[in-house]
Amino acid sequence: MIQSQRYKVDIVELKKIMAEKKLEKIIDLSSASTVDRNTLSKVLNGDVKPSTTVIEKLMATLQIPPERTGSIFFSTYL
Repeated sequence: MIQSQRYKVDIVELKKIMAEKKLEKIIDLSSASTVDRNTLSKVLNGDVKPSTTVIEKLMATLQIPPERTGSIFFSTYL
């Protein structure tokens, strides 16, 4: 197993933060973060893992502190 496959995005937690920031719709988050909506859709559906650039843009847009970012974007499979 490749090392990166041991991790996943905590989609539930990410969507909670989106709701807290009033960015529930992918198109709204896309506009605010400048991340392509198709990319966001794939991340939120668990189809792809976000790149470092996408993670950084989402951190900034959603105001996710670095200490919380790791648990959201690098959640370990149980």
